[in-house]
Amino acid sequence: MTSGRFAPVAAVATTVVSGAFLLLAPSCKEGGSAECGDACAPVEGTYPLTFRDDAGLPSECVNLNVQAVADGEPLVIQRADGGILTGSLTKVALTGQVYASGGLILTGTPPPSSDGGVSTFLSLTATFTGGPEDGGGGALSGTFTGQYSRIQGTSALRCTVTRPFTATRQ
Repeated sequence: MTSGRFAPVAAVATTVVSGAFLLLAPSCKEGGSAECGDACAPVEGTYPLTFRDDAGLPSECVNLNVQAVADGEPLVIQRADGGILTGSLTKVALTGQVYASGGLILTGTPPPSSDGGVSTFLSLTATFTGGPEDGGGGALSGTFTGQYSRIQGTSALRCTVTRPFTATRQ
């Protein structure tokens, strides 16, 4: 029975997955290059995070003993080369990309614990505005996402924290 009734579902799934890859593809200029050189937004610095509309941790995260990133926690960003960024948040090393538009993404995973503890993946997507050229100090507005999991027997406990934030460069 190959009536083709699943073809539209497959087409939609393919489109969604393809779109996700396009969003993740590095692009600084119209040509699609990840290298934006002098045109990259000047995002280097230390940004104490302020979380907006914070509803606290989901119960799944409380069960994993996840500690929420606190207001005022510093996000440190350095430029490695061109649009390539390095940084840190809560002692987790981050790597990522900044674009000429001011958009940036940073991700990181701390080393695994020897006791089989919680696995962590952090992601920050943000937009940079302002900077020295317009007399401002520069600010970020974006979303912090933390994904946490622990293997327990044959299953895994998981939780995701998504928190909008703002930050002004110190």
